[in-house]
Amino acid sequence: MANVFISYAHEDRDVARELARLLNARGFSCWWDREIAIGADLRDTIQQELQAAEAVVVIWSEHSVSSRWVHGEAGDALDREKLVPLAITETRLPLPFGSLETALLMDWPQQESPLQLQKLLQAI
Repeated sequence: MANVFISYAHEDRDVARELARLLNARGFSCWWDREIAIGADLRDTIQQELQAAEAVVVIWSEHSVSSRWVHGEAGDALDREKLVPLAITETRLPLPFGSLETALLMDWPQQESPLQLQKLLQAI
């Protein structure tokens, strides 16, 4: 089991991959749904990994704000005080997530934002 669960919409897969690489390079173990074994039950696997994670990074974008999976994972993480929200595009976050302090990494990884990356790492 990984200590960081990454929640994202499938359209943001490249950002999730880069985030996992960054976090792995910083010593975190990451899980994202590209690691589900063939034949494994999708819901059970996600639930187990979500529950085991010490932090849940939710990648918010114009795609993820309408994803039921992302909403469910974010809600679970919020309830357990494990949520680390990250916005990669300017979009209005759904309730209740819009009221939370969120790391802002617009156009990342193409453009670096060292302060926001540092804040994200500290939150994790």
